[in-house]
Amino acid sequence: MSIVGTSATTGQTLQYRDPASAPPSWVQFAKLVKYRFEEWIAADEPVAARFRTYVKAHSGTSDGPPPVLTVRAWVRPDGSMDRVTFAAFSDRDATEDLRTILTRGNVGEPPPPDMLQPLNLRFSLNVKAKDDTPR
Repeated sequence: MSIVGTSATTGQTLQYRDPASAPPSWVQFAKLVKYRFEEWIAADEPVAARFRTYVKAHSGTSDGPPPVLTVRAWVRPDGSMDRVTFAAFSDRDATEDLRTILTRGNVGEPPPPDMLQPLNLRFSLNVKAKDDTPR
């Protein structure tokens, strides 16, 4: 399975900044968060495996995940995830699995001190034919 990030932007409800005008440090940090999310979803552990199984089994169906998922992420000063929001799936367990996956890790560095949050990350949920790892 592949969770492919399609864009990484930053912004707050009233202070949105287009990624083209965001400082390079913000763009780089958003890319790091997207990369970590992909790693965590691809991890060899039960919750991530269960989520990937859901995506594989339900992709393209009326009760499946959307083809593009937008995740809003708030990152604490220590690099851990404060919270994430995204549109719920029709399967409550899959929604909770993804929330668990995305909030239990640490991206490995703090966000830039002046960075607007939340980060708005768009992902394409694609299934790879041969394995369950992100591209």
